[in-house]
Amino acid sequence: MGRPSNRAARRAQILTAFARVLADHGYAGATIAAVATEAEVAPGLVHHHFDNKEDLLTSLLEELVRRFREGVRGRDEGDALLAYIDGALRLDDRADVTAARCWVGLFAEAIRNPVLFNRFRRLIDAEISSIQARSGHNLDAHQAGAVLAFVIGALVMGAFAPKKTAGFAAPAMRVFVGSMVGSFEQSLR
Repeated sequence: MGRPSNRAARRAQILTAFARVLADHGYAGATIAAVATEAEVAPGLVHHHFDNKEDLLTSLLEELVRRFREGVRGRDEGDALLAYIDGALRLDDRADVTAARCWVGLFAEAIRNPVLFNRFRRLIDAEISSIQARSGHNLDAHQAGAVLAFVIGALVMGAFAPKKTAGFAAPAMRVFVGSMVGSFEQSLR
């Protein structure tokens, strides 16, 4: 009997190393050699698990989306939209600054990379629909887009100044959403 495969663990190790390098040095500095050094593996092993840097980038995006959705998923008690806001905007001592910096790097690279840009476009559309659903469709697509823009803006600020942004984002967004929902309900009268 052969030994068990460690493929998933090795891919995760390399992806974590890529995230750290991307967060610290940007996409241009996130070379395969730098990732291999950070992961403490040979560059050939990085290529064994990932086709190229774009494959690493796509895999990182999928992992960040999975972790984001996991972070807001279990927060559906009570008002689903407010729970989402609290989960999405948690910028306290537990915030993952590396992940925030990776999001910024991914957004920046999406401007130059049409394939990644289209993935982000679909992701943004899906997230706007999710926000609308969480609001019980009390927010229209533009208002849900404003919520997402606030979340992304807070994420960017958190990447640059996590201690300065901690604690303000979720409470401010709750007030903002409350005013939008209130104006939406008044327009129905």
